[in-house]
Amino acid sequence: MCDDIYTCFYQLGVEELEIINIDNVNFTYPDGNKKALKNINLKVNEGEFILIVGPSGCGKSTLIRLLNRIIPDYYGGTLEGNVYINNKDIDDFKKDEIVTNVGMVYQHPEKQIVLQDVEREIAFGLENLNKDINFMKRNVSEVMSLLSLNGIKEKQTNEISGGQKQRVAIASVLAMNPDILLFDEPISQLDPINGEEVLNSIKRLNVDMGKTIILVEQRLDKCFHMADRIIFMENGEIIEEGTSTNIPKSINKKYHLPNIAYIFRQAQNSELPITVKEGRDAIKDIKFKSIEKDEKNFSNKVLKVDKVNFEYERGSKTLKNINFDLGKGEIMAVMGENGAGKSTLFKIMAGIIEDYKGKIILDEKNLKKFNINERIKKIGYLSQNPNDYFGRETVFDEVSYTLKNINEYDEDKVINTLKDLDLVHLKDRNPRDLSGGEKQRTAIACTLIANPDILILDEPTRGMDSVAKENLGKIIKGLIRKGKSIIIVTHDADFVGDYADTVMLMFNGEIVAKGKAIDILCDSLYYSPQISKVFKKKCRVIKSKDAIELLKVM
Repeated sequence: MCDDIYTCFYQLGVEELEIINIDNVNFTYPDGNKKALKNINLKVNEGEFILIVGPSGCGKSTLIRLLNRIIPDYYGGTLEGNVYINNKDIDDFKKDEIVTNVGMVYQHPEKQIVLQDVEREIAFGLENLNKDINFMKRNVSEVMSLLSLNGIKEKQTNEISGGQKQRVAIASVLAMNPDILLFDEPISQLDPINGEEVLNSIKRLNVDMGKTIILVEQRLDKCFHMADRIIFMENGEIIEEGTSTNIPKSINKKYHLPNIAYIFRQAQNSELPITVKEGRDAIKDIKFKSIEKDEKNFSNKVLKVDKVNFEYERGSKTLKNINFDLGKGEIMAVMGENGAGKSTLFKIMAGIIEDYKGKIILDEKNLKKFNINERIKKIGYLSQNPNDYFGRETVFDEVSYTLKNINEYDEDKVINTLKDLDLVHLKDRNPRDLSGGEKQRTAIACTLIANPDILILDEPTRGMDSVAKENLGKIIKGLIRKGKSIIIVTHDADFVGDYADTVMLMFNGEIVAKGKAIDILCDSLYYSPQISKVFKKKCRVIKSKDAIELLKVM
């Protein structure tokens, strides 16, 4: 019983608002030797926007998979504790009830899209729920308007951009009108513009429709300020919670904070800005000296791309007169919108696509004259999707596979490569059971193991937390010291600012800019690191460590 009428009204209001209750949950995957989730207690009110952050493998994705019963129904494992949706134990839900209460949008929209026609794809879930045709037409029309998809409703799903595919995936879930929407790194493979479009769509679902949103994301600079509440995780546990304006003092790891906030905290600054605007306000009265850097010279060219053209369909060029050089020891970043032709270009260089016009000269020899084994030792290529590499039972076997193929198997070399990428503790796990960041590191290990002269990394930081990115950066620097050359195809401007020597921007199959990283990034309207935007009118800075040193003098 309540002590007074006001307490009764308060408690009644809380009970009505509470939509999710995760009560003392522990979970272990099949054959797992430790708990993936430990003592999880979390309550979410109706209409809240919750952001879950933490390092790769900390249990973020596992946590939200509890809410649509993928865990344990699909993955198996041992689950202790209870999960309640709308005050009802999720174990008591029928499968169609789960779908209409909880919708989930995954990291890779291609895995959710099953039909070729955009409009039919959005209606697919409703068809499976046996809804009548008028109901389906209304819901599909409304969600397409809400997510600005009417312009592509008659297109095929294989003709649209990555950002459009992600919005189609959201629409197909939203059409079933669930109260709760779960998003598992929905912008990880999108360029900045498409990523912001998707996040703006998610925010509209929360603000305009009152949907309860739970978002798992690594690109915190894009979404940290959007959430009502932020849940900080580590090692399978919730360690803290807060808001963008009230971050607990104990939260100081790079994977828990947007880069701007992390840089200010590392500089021991009293202010903790989250956005570029807040960062500029924090330094508006400060004068900074320009940072002088030694110029690097890459006169020893190891690769020359000369007038490369390519078209998938006759009359529609994907690549148009591509010309550039790569120097020994150079780290070159390639940036640009989704569909600009970046991945196509480097699939050509890796020998995956052979029917192109123009020349690619490697060590003064035409690339077309290299046999497969020669090319593997010269150019290593990491594709966007790490699952492309996985066909073996364990991480160790996967990383060993390339060496066995070229008759150069060396167990010590495999172990050392796993150590470099912090994968030794996962060597006996099936690579398909790993988290997104762990899969990415495993795929990188598969590429590094052959010790190629040129390493092409297509979206290598996708799904990685900041610590894993720093480790990758150290590996890249180590390879450069050994005389290797690196090409990084990425949307991660902060990573580019910290590690790239040169930057090449591609749009619509053409190179529109190429030069020193500091020149291209500082002069870019959009493709620049967050910290560069903060300091834009003060001084030219693109590296996080330089920004920290500048801020320490404030």
